[in-house]
Amino acid sequence: SGKSSIQKVVFHKMSPNETLFLESTNKIVKDDINNSSFVQFEIWDFPGQIDFFDPTFDSEMIFGGCGALIYVIDAQDDYMDALAKLHQTVSRAYKVNPNIKLEVFIHKVDGLSDDHKIETQRDIHQRANDELADAGLDNVHLSFYLTSIYDHSIFEAFSKVVQKLIPQLPTLENLLNILISIGLVYELVAESVLREENESSAYDSESSSIIKLNNATILYLREVNRFLALVCILREDNFDRHGLIDYNFHCFRKAIQEVFEVRLKSQQGMLVGTTIGSSDAGSPQSNGMVTPSPTKPVYA
Repeated sequence: SGKSSIQKVVFHKMSPNETLFLESTNKIVKDDINNSSFVQFEIWDFPGQIDFFDPTFDSEMIFGGCGALIYVIDAQDDYMDALAKLHQTVSRAYKVNPNIKLEVFIHKVDGLSDDHKIETQRDIHQRANDELADAGLDNVHLSFYLTSIYDHSIFEAFSKVVQKLIPQLPTLENLLNILISIGLVYELVAESVLREENESSAYDSESSSIIKLNNATILYLREVNRFLALVCILREDNFDRHGLIDYNFHCFRKAIQEVFEVRLKSQQGMLVGTTIGSSDAGSPQSNGMVTPSPTKPVYA
């Protein structure tokens, strides 16, 4: 049904056309996947003729430590026998390991029309779940995917399966959500500053802007000096103490001004010292200029 082709295309970058030359799998093939620190697992490719109810088949060993079972159905073939074997496989795997993820790839859908794809998925989904319900396995959850090696669908489906096997996934998703949130806020802050610049040639002492977001957050912009603005990100309930916020802002603006005044004076002092030490007082320079006397410092 295309299991080996899926594995080669997704994890070994084989061209879909090259998979036409793959031989049928006649034994269990194991493949180590170590794409990153988050994705480390083994894929065991089983030949279709394996009987999971054969006494020589060690279900405990196979399914006991298995994270996910992917059952591949050829959508272009008569899938009634495949559905019967799906029920047997899922029943045995779930009995051994109730935590196993059960995934069904409805494969080779590239040759079907969109309506036929939807109808095939609906039919397989209903028949598979009805058989589980009749067997008293209502709590068994199957996930279904329409896949093809000739488009992105097989990569998307396998990605969703792999994500379920990453125990750190909730933490990673939370970090990504925080990153997106910070990026959006940064963009809003930048837009608020640019908007104020466009509305007037420069800031003045009364320049301000208040933007209320739909997540109970407020962006509060205030002028610090002619070319510097401060944008505060506040919770809406904290903005009720508007006077206190303004008082603290004025203290902040005053401190900023004092910092730059000290820096300016320091630069001026360095400029005078450099000029005086460049040559003897009153001696002519190569450019025709004369250095001032050390007893008469010059302030810019």
